[in-house]
Amino acid sequence: MSIQDQISSLLGDHNAEHKRLVQYVVEQLGTGRSLEDAINDPYVTNRLAPVQRCALVEEPEIVHAAQEESLNVLRAQLAELADS
Repeated sequence: MSIQDQISSLLGDHNAEHKRLVQYVVEQLGTGRSLEDAINDPYVTNRLAPVQRCALVEEPEIVHAAQEESLNVLRAQLAELADS
């Protein structure tokens, strides 16, 4: 089974632990942490194998939150440029 097949089979996992991890990453992104920091947080890495973390970043809630994080970083950078 390829890694893409493994990721596809893990997407949409509805068990309680998976849901908690999705929520945790979304909350971390909401506090300003980067996606890389949130995914590599010990709370996540102690609970998921690398292929499971690959699937986690494909979850729609995380994709949406990560896009918001990227926009907020870009907005801050642009505001800083405008102030100089």
